[in-house]
Amino acid sequence: MPTSIGQKGKMKKALLITGLVASLLAVLGLWLHRSYTILKTKPPAPLTTDVKLEQPSSLFNLPISIEHTVLADYLNGKIRGNFLNADLWLQKKHKERVSLALTREENITISSNGHKLFCTFPVSAEARLTDSRFGKFLAKLLVWPIHAKAVVTFSTPIALDRNWHLKTRFKIENIRWEEEPVLKIGPFRKHIRADVDTLLSDNKRGLTALLDAEIDKEASLYPTVSDVWKDLQKPIVLTRKPVPVWLRFHCNDITGHISLNKRAIVCNARIMTNMRMLTDTTAISPPTPLPRFRQTPRDSISTISDVNFYALVPFASINRNLNDVFMNRRFSRSGYDIVVRSVEAYGSSSGLSVAIMTDLDLKSHIVISGRPRYDIPTHTLSIDHFDYSIDTGNPIIRTRELILHDAIRDSISTRLDVQIGSLVDRLPTIITRAVSKAKAGRTIDLTIDSLAIRKCDIRVGRNNIYLLVNATAKNALRIKRIKSGKVIRIRKQAETKDQNPTSQLPRPPDTDNKSRLLPVTARPLQLTNHF
Repeated sequence: MPTSIGQKGKMKKALLITGLVASLLAVLGLWLHRSYTILKTKPPAPLTTDVKLEQPSSLFNLPISIEHTVLADYLNGKIRGNFLNADLWLQKKHKERVSLALTREENITISSNGHKLFCTFPVSAEARLTDSRFGKFLAKLLVWPIHAKAVVTFSTPIALDRNWHLKTRFKIENIRWEEEPVLKIGPFRKHIRADVDTLLSDNKRGLTALLDAEIDKEASLYPTVSDVWKDLQKPIVLTRKPVPVWLRFHCNDITGHISLNKRAIVCNARIMTNMRMLTDTTAISPPTPLPRFRQTPRDSISTISDVNFYALVPFASINRNLNDVFMNRRFSRSGYDIVVRSVEAYGSSSGLSVAIMTDLDLKSHIVISGRPRYDIPTHTLSIDHFDYSIDTGNPIIRTRELILHDAIRDSISTRLDVQIGSLVDRLPTIITRAVSKAKAGRTIDLTIDSLAIRKCDIRVGRNNIYLLVNATAKNALRIKRIKSGKVIRIRKQAETKDQNPTSQLPRPPDTDNKSRLLPVTARPLQLTNHF
């Protein structure tokens, strides 16, 4: 029995030793196989051609607004003081003639109910008798001057003509007389309210025609929209080194829809573009001119832009940055020390590859490869399957490099994430420059917010890493002021006695009849003369 127990113990011991040896041999074999596989793995060859880039289309939705206060400020600057003088006959037989002066002493205000624009126009009327059947001398003794005040309310729809000018059709909604226009001739009183109302309200010759003419002449969206249209087509510098590369939008089409809200007149402009990348701007075609205004269907109105464009990071820039950080940097693990002598990132068949030369305890050539990917939910950049191959050396020494590999790989991966990801962080600036380059000036105010990246397709080429970005943004362009120019002064003559007595009313404020209208010296205004 003792012999049997001793034999069994020896057998168990032998089996345990055999198992341990087998396990060690298996681990050694697996490690040798891995090292041998790594040794035999050739690093990815550099790309010899660059990626082919398409020309994606973009849609810019840009609401352009003119606040009611801006239009009111323009009219208050344009029509102020004594702005209209008219001579009126009080009878068809031309027995008494009155010289009437209209003056704006209080501010014009603009409002809207969302369908029409309302203009509240306070006026003062001063009139005196200049000719009478009793003679001018006697008329001066018997007739007192008229002093009257009224508040006129106009309404108009809003439209844009094919030249991007605001079009109005003002009509009188109400005339509220605070002081009635009454002519006193001795003991007699004569109301001339009907005559003054006609002067104010006549669609062809009155104050309504004056407002229509001035707004049509001066209030144009063309300069503003044209500047944005042209700026969108200017080359935008993406990088200057090692070679300059530009981004350019080519505008194809534009439509718009004019509408009213309670605070502003809004033109929802819809601009279609194609994007391309350039390496030379000397031979590019000039920007296409702004087309005539065409109406956007109401169901296509949006304030969200859908923008596709490229950004890029040159490998030359990446390598400068990597070498600044890692050249001569020491890594220590498990008693081994290595120092990085050079780092070179390049485009390969495996995506993005990084070749690293190490020195000190271990001299080797490590190549790490992976495919960059932009993660939309977290807005971070990562490199998928970032792994390596070893090109030279003895398999027995490989284990030291395997120990140090994680530290090198993780450090470089983090640095690449920061460097390429920082370009994505600059996208709002790139989009702002694309929509309106350096146009935050005195007459317009451009805002871009709610930027959201929906997709970022990263493509690795021979010389660059390209980021094809699809983003949405909410844009708005506010016109801060319309220059008023010179004040208008209009003089209207009454008909002479030998002319048709039914044509007593003042003629429209145009330049076709210079004998009836003093020259209007105001020149057309530009909404965006200065930025």
